[in-house]
Amino acid sequence: MTELNIVRPIKRTRLHEQVARTLSLKILNRELEPDTFLPNEDSLSQQFDVSKPVIREAINFMDAKGLVQVRPRIGARVCDPSSWVINDPVLMKWRIESSPEKSFILNLLEVRTIIEPIAAGLAAERATSADMIKIDQALEQMEEADNLDKHITADIGFHLAILEACGNELLISSLKPVIDTMLGSSFTQFIHSFSAAKDSIAVHRKVADAIRGKDNNAAIEAMRLIIKRSSDDIQADNS
Repeated sequence: MTELNIVRPIKRTRLHEQVARTLSLKILNRELEPDTFLPNEDSLSQQFDVSKPVIREAINFMDAKGLVQVRPRIGARVCDPSSWVINDPVLMKWRIESSPEKSFILNLLEVRTIIEPIAAGLAAERATSADMIKIDQALEQMEEADNLDKHITADIGFHLAILEACGNELLISSLKPVIDTMLGSSFTQFIHSFSAAKDSIAVHRKVADAIRGKDNNAAIEAMRLIIKRSSDDIQADNS
């Protein structure tokens, strides 16, 4: 487990979420096609060896994410991808896990390219001293990381600290799940070079320095460069 400067509690996935994840991955992998129905509660309860209330919770969990539509006395129908709540953080994570399509990863990168440089520019205008402490701490943790997992965890912290410093709640709520997904699950799967990750620290420092210096344009351009490097690394790994 990755550690930074604090001890984090162990997260235990609730039983219905484990069931929902298993069924959802089958939908995301097209093992369960749109317009087909999930097995009934009795059958799923036997298959997973859990109670029917757990199955109901799992299906409601999936329903909230647009993966299935519950029809009373009929069952849970698998929904078309157009109905999925694509910006849901859990669903994005599961899509990355389920033999991720390159197009989906590139779509996430495009979202970052459009929004995150603007957030960095706003942070250059609005960051407080407390915000800068968080940004600098994350950068220091990136420099001190002795393996890729620790580096990625610190990298996520760096980008989230900048996002929070932008002070725009809509930008924060829109981009946070994308950053968590892109710099978490996707980096773990696609970025394997620790030395390449370390090489990116210099560009991250340029962003921090631009924000500290209240240089809006420099912050925007440096953040664009970071995202371009990420895109190049991921596409090279998938070529």
